[in-house]
Amino acid sequence: MPAVPPRARPTATRRTALALGAAGLVAVAGCDGDDEPTPDGRSPAADPDGALVDRVLAELAGITALVAQVGRRHAKLRAPMADLRRLHEAHTKALDGSPATDPGAARVPSRPAEALALVRRRELGLQRRLVDAAVSAESGTLARLLASMSAAVSQRLAAMTGGSS
Repeated sequence: MPAVPPRARPTATRRTALALGAAGLVAVAGCDGDDEPTPDGRSPAADPDGALVDRVLAELAGITALVAQVGRRHAKLRAPMADLRRLHEAHTKALDGSPATDPGAARVPSRPAEALALVRRRELGLQRRLVDAAVSAESGTLARLLASMSAAVSQRLAAMTGGSS
């Protein structure tokens, strides 16, 4: 096999390598500067599901406050409401949200049966909205998380109603 003369081999000079590297960095970094971060530090272009997550977090905060208030008002419901509260707090944490600190002004019925019915209705609504959010999510990872959250709420509903939700 004949040897290739040294002049026939393509060689890259240091200057060529640096120029290509710089061009690659500019291409990767982009330079339009239109993607200003949102107040919470998220970049709109980097997080197309940001608004969806914010809506889910707001819903979780509201229902977490409701179950906390029902548990405080009705001793008989304290244990199941504590379970739901922990579930929603775990879901909030999974979405990188902050736990609900303001209990809000949810109106809790005076009778335990009515309070439980209210919680069931709100939980069922949350479960359905989590399904819708999972379908709407652009990120597959987020869609799976939301679907899992919906399944967890559905399971708790089934346990609260004795298997029929």
